Amino acid sequence: MKKVYFFLLTFLLLLPFFALAGFGISPPYVENNWLVPGSHFEQTIMLSRSEAKEDLKITVEIEAPEIKDWIKIDKGNEFIFPAGKNQYPMIVIVDVPENAGYSTYYGKLRIKAAPLEAKGQVTVAIGAVADIKLRVSGEKFADFKIRTVSIPDFEEGEPLKFVVELENIGNVKIRPSKVHLEIWDNFHQQVLKTGDILQMSWVDSFKVGKSEGEMKVDLKSGQYWAEYEIYKDDELKAEDKIRFNVHSAGTLKPKPISKRISEFLTASPLRVAVISIIGTLFFVGIVAGFFSLLKRKRKSGK
Repeated sequence: MKKVYFFLLTFLLLLPFFALAGFGISPPYVENNWLVPGSHFEQTIMLSRSEAKEDLKITVEIEAPEIKDWIKIDKGNEFIFPAGKNQYPMIVIVDVPENAGYSTYYGKLRIKAAPLEAKGQVTVAIGAVADIKLRVSGEKFADFKIRTVSIPDFEEGEPLKFVVELENIGNVKIRPSKVHLEIWDNFHQQVLKTGDILQMSWVDSFKVGKSEGEMKVDLKSGQYWAEYEIYKDDELKAEDKIRFNVHSAGTLKPKPISKRISEFLTASPLRVAVISIIGTLFFVGIVAGFFSLLKRKRKSGK
């Protein structure tokens, strides 16, 4: 009987551990080989677990004596992994000092997870380790990964805007050197225009952002296809085709007030008649006001 109680007690004590057995992180490292003094770098580590029934207390310990002051966690070194979520992002932020020496720096992040402490309950924590490797040098490195491509809806008469969401994995600002476009009709049977966009906007180092550029087009409202090629210098980074929409003028955003007044004045005979009546009433009102004022002055003069 004593053995039964012993095993039961052991099971109850280890129950939180079994609940945490599916805890893990991805990726299990923080690494960057292209940092320069003054760099700002962020990397997301995804925390995951198999059971999501309760809140978990996450504790992060930074074991990197030389660079401990460079590293911060977006949520702080202690935070809650909320119940109901099987995955939860943790952002590791690295700020390299301007006076950092050229070298490769190593360390570890120990990430511990435990249920919130209850009175009289033994808390068991398990954890995972992320290796840190940060190389600081004076070398310039420029490259990017493409995440999404889009052409937002626009109106007749406006330029086509091409948007590339990219991840800058280099240590200098970057943008596509060229975007080549072929505009096709709705049935993808006829090429309507071809051209290059050479002036895309920049995305800062180690950032995810949108690089945008424009091309003049003369398209009526409707749907079209765009075949695109995105280049980094002479390297073709991506090619594909997407659909986009052109809308009638004034349907996506308000027309300028001057144009709306002009259209209202010349739109129809009915509006002209209404304006004439309003104008007449306005004029009559001014005349009546003038004579009323003149009459009051005469009375006051007496």
